[in-house]
Amino acid sequence: MAYRLVFTARAKKNLRALTARQRATVMDQVERQLVHQPTVPTRNRKPMEPNLLAPWELRIGDIRVYYEVVEEEEPCVFI
Repeated sequence: MAYRLVFTARAKKNLRALTARQRATVMDQVERQLVHQPTVPTRNRKPMEPNLLAPWELRIGDIRVYYEVVEEEEPCVFI
């Protein structure tokens, strides 16, 4: 089952602050790692300690992508 990726306004703003190369790398990794099994921990993907930011973290080099997974009628990953 594929998850729909939803970028928040804050995530879009943060993406614009990256270089074109960083942005391309982030988008590629987000699509590869979060579309199919976003809640399966891996070496670069892990649940975080309870906090207000997000329950999950994806590491892409020095960049961190924080996200939340919603399992409803249409499963979504909010970045």
